[in-house]
Amino acid sequence: MTHQVRAVVAQGKGAPVGLETIVVPDPGPGEALVKIEACGVCHTDLHYREGGINDDFPFLLG
Repeated sequence: MTHQVRAVVAQGKGAPVGLETIVVPDPGPGEALVKIEACGVCHTDLHYREGGINDDFPFLLG
């Protein structure tokens, strides 16, 4: 079974981020499914969005 969740996604270097619906699979062995009410985007996420760490877009931020 899969789950649809909302996510902040960076599509390209320096491009505005967007709130998108993505599909994630059920958790596997040793994993858990948790409900997150809020999440911040950290400074490392900013580096990813700017292409400073990797340029293999899109990136799921937060």
